[in-house]
Amino acid sequence: MVFAYSQSPLYTSNQNQYFLHGMAEAGLGSLDQDWIASTLEPTPAFTFLVKWTFLLLKSEMWFYFYYAVLIGIYFLSLLGILNHVFNIWESKSKFLLTISVIIFSHSAGLRFFLTESLGPEWAFILDGGVAGQRLLGTVFQPSTFGILLVLSLFLFIIKKPFLSAVLAAITADIHPTYLFSAALLVGGYMLASYYEKKDFKKPFLIGLLSLITVFPILIYVFLNFWGANESVEAYRILTEISLPHHAIIREWFNLTSYIKIAVIIGGLAIVRKRPRIFIPLTVVFLSSLTLSLIQFFIKSNFLALIFPWRPSTLLVPVCSTIILGKISFIVCNKLQKFKAERIIIISSFSLSIILAALGIFRMTFLFEKKINSPESELFEWVHQTSNDSDRYLIPIGLETFRTSTLRPAYVDFFAIPYSNEDIIQWYHRVLAVNKYYQEGDCKELKYINSDEKFTYVITEKEKIQPDCKSYDLVFQDDHYIAYKLN
Repeated sequence: MVFAYSQSPLYTSNQNQYFLHGMAEAGLGSLDQDWIASTLEPTPAFTFLVKWTFLLLKSEMWFYFYYAVLIGIYFLSLLGILNHVFNIWESKSKFLLTISVIIFSHSAGLRFFLTESLGPEWAFILDGGVAGQRLLGTVFQPSTFGILLVLSLFLFIIKKPFLSAVLAAITADIHPTYLFSAALLVGGYMLASYYEKKDFKKPFLIGLLSLITVFPILIYVFLNFWGANESVEAYRILTEISLPHHAIIREWFNLTSYIKIAVIIGGLAIVRKRPRIFIPLTVVFLSSLTLSLIQFFIKSNFLALIFPWRPSTLLVPVCSTIILGKISFIVCNKLQKFKAERIIIISSFSLSIILAALGIFRMTFLFEKKINSPESELFEWVHQTSNDSDRYLIPIGLETFRTSTLRPAYVDFFAIPYSNEDIIQWYHRVLAVNKYYQEGDCKELKYINSDEKFTYVITEKEKIQPDCKSYDLVFQDDHYIAYKLN
């Protein structure tokens, strides 16, 4: 599963934001002088992990290991749920066939085929939620710890309700965006526990233990990110400018969303007679759906940023796995009548090997692509020539600059702060930089420089090049040009 799923190289996508605080606190380069790194961090537990990995273990390779461990926990949790529902361990053929089918549904090979044939929005059709949100993705980041919700569900199924409630709360402690998902799941545990014993004591203790565990992050979020005079404008910027692909339903709802809803309903129908799994998942689904519909009709930016549809990141992979497990169960039973157990075992094993090979090939391709990226020469030049006093003005799309060079940048579009005041400041910076790069206006450059002093300006070679007297050309390749302010 680890190889078949595959990982993207450090630092890809959201890693460029979520690793920044930890790298700065670990003293890497001069990132501690970066503006974004000085803003309030949204995921302090993840920052702590990043910081001390660099300080104690001295290697970023550990992040690949962490991710592999999380994939393993995720995979074993799904298998545990399936074994509870279908008893897949009763025969070797059923077990191996189920494993190969789950690996296939999560494989890089399937994602590549779906992307090339149907489009990128289909890539995670069986293991991702709606709105481009998912538990795993292909990079190690705070949201990856959402797999602990799957483990939590498995532990509840095998009658460890208190441990499952604590684990759900820990997920929210690591990434606060899971507060809503964890709360719904624990609410489902409480309802299922009451349904079994018709006694309020156990559900109350489950909820109380979960609340105690999640209390630190609740206080942190309330004290640092809750309310302010600028909140309405900050919510608008996040919803409409920075995160519309996650926060605005009309931006992400498409055919794949209907399919994922159907998958959830299908999975729930299969386990309808198993209350320990059916009740929690149904509570999560109906609550999430209801709040999502309310957000759609009232158009609340605040409610949109709670991401009431995010629980789909748990529901879709669990329910799709249940459906695939049911199919494997039926197929295996039918084939066993023809004494085809050996064929099932060989075919399942072969498929898993092929998928693992495809995943390794994808990882190799992505690592080579990063080495030969258009930015590689620019980043190497920064490494060789810069010092801790240097600051850089960069195109807002150059999201890998900070983590690749370990140098501060004025702003980019993808690394965003989360306190209301800082969000507004971030947007003003983005507007100013966009105006400068679109018009090449040297007066705008003076305004930006008065806000935060910088020593170098990076421009894309194909764009308009400003004619400023204070510029000295110091670097040029096929893709980028660098000027130093004299």
